[in-house]
Amino acid sequence: MFGNYFLYLVFPATLFYILDWISWEYVLPWGKLNDWASVSDEAVLSYAYIFALFFYFLRFLEVLLERQDDGAEMFEYRSRPFAILLCAFFLFLGCAYFFEVTGGLDAWSGNYSETYLSKKKGYGLLNFLLIMWSNFMAFWLGFYCRTAERRSLVLILIVFLVLGFCAYLQGVKSRVFLFGIFFSLPWLAVARLSLKKGVLLFLGFVFLFSGAMYVRSNGFYKTPEMLLEYFLTYFNTIFLHDMILRDMPPDYFQTVGFPFSKWMTFLGVASPDHMHDISRWLTSIYYPSQWFKESATQQWPVETELYLNYGNYVFWIAPVAIYSLFMGGLYSLRFRCGPIFLFIFMSELFVFLSMFRGSMLQWIWVFNIGFYLLLFLVQRLLFSRKVCMHEAS
Repeated sequence: MFGNYFLYLVFPATLFYILDWISWEYVLPWGKLNDWASVSDEAVLSYAYIFALFFYFLRFLEVLLERQDDGAEMFEYRSRPFAILLCAFFLFLGCAYFFEVTGGLDAWSGNYSETYLSKKKGYGLLNFLLIMWSNFMAFWLGFYCRTAERRSLVLILIVFLVLGFCAYLQGVKSRVFLFGIFFSLPWLAVARLSLKKGVLLFLGFVFLFSGAMYVRSNGFYKTPEMLLEYFLTYFNTIFLHDMILRDMPPDYFQTVGFPFSKWMTFLGVASPDHMHDISRWLTSIYYPSQWFKESATQQWPVETELYLNYGNYVFWIAPVAIYSLFMGGLYSLRFRCGPIFLFIFMSELFVFLSMFRGSMLQWIWVFNIGFYLLLFLVQRLLFSRKVCMHEAS
């Protein structure tokens, strides 16, 4: 959570003032689009308020539910190598099919950005399955490398190649970083994060983000100066929130029903796509060409959702407390139900972090639950459990 607020508040604000102090000559016409000196006090205070609420709620729950657990019971499980290989093969077939139906080689190599943004329409369920399964595949391979007595380099290489193909189709920018986190999770889950490791993790993120942005922009952001200025325009959620504070009064339950509208479409009740998500809706108002022509969105922060659905700041406490309780419960159970639950906890942690650029209740949630249930049903096909001596006796 601190990392999220660092990226979207501390880092770009600090970068802006450093560049201003050294009289930076901007390369991009939109490089100085967001002026941090113009951000209202209310926007900054609302960010600080939500950070403080989540921090203290989660810290309280961590202390309350803390249980000394080094994950030893979870690491009694072993990944099944043949199952990994078989699932990697089917994942590759799914990606190949998705690659072909969304334009094929000409589209993806000719204009990657446009193809990624606009050619996926109609294949949302397939795209969701490929994203979730590739996330799990990265975790599954990491668990295999962490626990296997003998590792197959051929198997590891094959899965890495498949995941590379998945990352290319799924946006590159965040996918490589997420795959790295999921792969490393069996080690990270029992490690302590120091300041040095945190700095290295941040630098790694910046490096991967820059490389991915180069690919996604078809090589447009090709110089360090351009990439540096891009950071100022990308981490812009506080400016979007400030825009709402100026233009709209606080309200109650204005957008909280959007996910239900999306779910009703599965029952045949039609509704416009931009009415299924707060960021889609606000993009259609403030940046209509981005949504209606490119199917792209700006990402409003959770502070905006709270402002438009829970009115007075004091009423923000209840939804924050409920979500904190949910995440605290998942954290306390992360080692208790086998490796599948550790993956679920990490997936929901990323959903939690994405919430800071979106909604607390997202329509995709029902599909996440379905995927998790599927993993539990087939857990014995994916993992075996090592019989300990005390159990055998």
